[in-house]
Amino acid sequence: MAIMGDSRAYPLFRSASAADTLTLARRLCSLMEKRDPVVELTAELRTAVDVWRMAGVLPKAVYNAQGVPFDPYQWTHEYRADTLPRDSYGLVTLLPFRVDVEVPVDDGLEDLFVQALGGGPASIYWDGSWPDVPDLDLEAYAKYEAVEVVFNSLDLGGELPADEHTVFVHLSKFGDLPRAEWLARQVGAEVLGKPAPGR
Repeated sequence: MAIMGDSRAYPLFRSASAADTLTLARRLCSLMEKRDPVVELTAELRTAVDVWRMAGVLPKAVYNAQGVPFDPYQWTHEYRADTLPRDSYGLVTLLPFRVDVEVPVDDGLEDLFVQALGGGPASIYWDGSWPDVPDLDLEAYAKYEAVEVVFNSLDLGGELPADEHTVFVHLSKFGDLPRAEWLARQVGAEVLGKPAPGR
């Protein structure tokens, strides 16, 4: 979940229900004028059970072992589902794992991804662009606009653990509060705070 700052992300909705946050995020996605054909799924997997469950949903994804000490002879510790250790002890020595993959929107994997999550931070990111809103003098901007759901965290970087999940809207760095408020009104939500640097 790299934070680079080319967009501003406004939180619009927070809930203890992952299903509710996913539903609201999809409603926001339906407002997009254009949307990328892929969705990005990112998660930190902290237990062996988390890894096996996610590997069942994303068998072709790369699983990057984060718990391995630096090894100058092995620059990467990436595994495919079929190369992961089969025993719990073997997996535990490599935890946590990080998975970050783009999948076609039409595959419908978002629900299965959410069901497979454990307690680690995770996100779903839909890239696209918002429509013009002539009444508010808001024009579409071709880059850095998106919907993102962050699970088990209050922030985009996954550094503030929580039992709640948050829906953010990304606006271009020229995006402003009126656009965020307009989007919130369309789905019965509200801007929950100041924007954070996005991607």
